[in-house]
Amino acid sequence: MQQRARDLFYKGCYTGALEIFSACNLYYEAGLCALLTQDEYGAKKFWTIEKTPDIATKWGLIVLNIIHLKIKERPSFFQVRAFLEVYLNLFIENKLLKWAENLISACDILAKSNPETYKFIARALFANGYLELSHKFLDESKKLFYNDPEAHFIDSQAYFLEKKYDKALKSINETLESARGYYPAVEFKKIIEKKINPQAK
Repeated sequence: MQQRARDLFYKGCYTGALEIFSACNLYYEAGLCALLTQDEYGAKKFWTIEKTPDIATKWGLIVLNIIHLKIKERPSFFQVRAFLEVYLNLFIENKLLKWAENLISACDILAKSNPETYKFIARALFANGYLELSHKFLDESKKLFYNDPEAHFIDSQAYFLEKKYDKALKSINETLESARGYYPAVEFKKIIEKKINPQAK
């Protein structure tokens, strides 16, 4: 039954998944399904059943406040790392854009718990086609962790999709300064250079 519920969830059939998760006493999963159908009351109801909620459920309750621009409790380092990007992707994919915006607007507070917050947000924005916005958060990430090759690599990919090949090359070179043997970056640099100079061998 649980696998059936997961299959429904990944297909976006949240109401059907909720019924099964609830029947299996999987209250965190049921609450998330309720949230994604915009039933905040139902989400909170599921997430407050357990007297000692787990780390995921606690995150869900924090998010219920953040999507209304309220910060009553700061999440832990691990909660931000494990859940922020997932929730942003789910909100964007399900057109819950105001909630995504409000979650993103809490970035500075979330970054006090986990400084990689800016990169997680950038990664979600990039994955959903918000390329220009992803640069903004990658810039903030690089201010804190300039030698993080992933931030430069995502930046390069975004510039490439925007057909800003010179900037893409600059960012991929910055990636390789931090991780010289990083094979995906080495290969991506070749693709960028081919775009800049199609005649090159």
